[in-house]
Amino acid sequence: MKTIFFNNLHRLISTPNPVKFLLAVSGGKDSTVMAHLFSVCNLDFDIAHCNFHLREEDSNDDMNFVKALPFIQNQKIRIKEFDTLQIQKNSGKSIEMIARELRYKWFEELSSEYDYICTAHHANDNAETLLLNLVRGTGYKGINGIPEKNGKILRPMLIFSSQEIADYAEKHNISYQVDKTNFSEIYQRNKIRHSVLPILEQLNPDLIHTISRDIQNFNQQYHFYSSQLKIVENQIVSKNDSFIEIDFENLKKREDRTLILFNIINQYGFNASTAENILITEDESGKKFYSSTNILIKDRAFLRIYPLPTEENEIIVNQIEDLHKLGFTTEFHTYSGKIDFEKDSSILYVDADKLIFPLTIRNWKEGDWFCPIGFEGKKKKISDYFINKKIDIYQKSKIKILCSNHQIVWIIGYRSDERFKITSSTISYYKIIER
Repeated sequence: MKTIFFNNLHRLISTPNPVKFLLAVSGGKDSTVMAHLFSVCNLDFDIAHCNFHLREEDSNDDMNFVKALPFIQNQKIRIKEFDTLQIQKNSGKSIEMIARELRYKWFEELSSEYDYICTAHHANDNAETLLLNLVRGTGYKGINGIPEKNGKILRPMLIFSSQEIADYAEKHNISYQVDKTNFSEIYQRNKIRHSVLPILEQLNPDLIHTISRDIQNFNQQYHFYSSQLKIVENQIVSKNDSFIEIDFENLKKREDRTLILFNIINQYGFNASTAENILITEDESGKKFYSSTNILIKDRAFLRIYPLPTEENEIIVNQIEDLHKLGFTTEFHTYSGKIDFEKDSSILYVDADKLIFPLTIRNWKEGDWFCPIGFEGKKKKISDYFINKKIDIYQKSKIKILCSNHQIVWIIGYRSDERFKITSSTISYYKIIER
């Protein structure tokens, strides 16, 4: 096992230069055996141990066990303790997810000191991950299993089964800690480990190695599949600063249209059912679909994906000079009865006495209305105004409005409101220029 491990590790790092490793060691069987293999191979490594304080005294026992491992006493041992339950509180994430995030964030902080950071994932972990992803429906990408190498993260134990690691530990009299939660089937992975895999191994005693070989094949197939998808994507997708456009007419002619559409829009947070619904309703122009980050608008000839506008806080303008800090130029004038108005939508002429401070600048929202100047006080929804002006989703997300006493004074850069215009009774006015 030592020779196989050593050769596999050098295959992964593929460099003749000296390499410094950081090993993630929990004190369990897998990571303790990994540390032993690094030691007997005379490699240069340090140890990293996370104490998440989730199992009362057991967590401290694990930490003290790692510190006392006899074959790593010449190595530097780095310990990080977390108040994991407090961090998880109100996060909306599972305790397992929080622990994983904390662990890898710490690894990232240490990464500049090491060439590689090694975790002890093994072939059984890979098989469990594949089965879990099949159950969850993660698609082709999900059956790739756990990558052997991901940036600086190495998983040199993936070539060994859990049984092979246990046999090595027994042969070399390596003691290790046992995490009792590994036997609790309240966790999905444990259900796969203790209930599903044993049944499948009755059908194929060499199941773990079979799945490992399958994962290698799936990886090669996935890379080929991804490269072909990229070719098609380049043919039917165009990008600019405002949106992503998909040639829907071209896409509909393809037999594999659902697969291709899903792989394109999945990059923007849309799921497989959205791809199916888009194609089912192919003649419904104007239909909208939302992900957590984007909106997709459907047309008969194309699909357009826009980023959702981010919520921005309302800006308070206590005095006219505050506008200067926001990139506006302001001029105060006494009204003499005549103005040479510049026909420029980036300029606002407004009766000074009609402005009630503080003013506010904010994003427009559904339901907003104003009285467009020149329409004799008739109300118009801002959303309808945008439709008439053919302003797209991306542009709308950037548009701000200037308000006085909750009334819209100006759709900045587009149109002012009739109620604030200069009239024969105006005494003074502001000329506000958007720079």
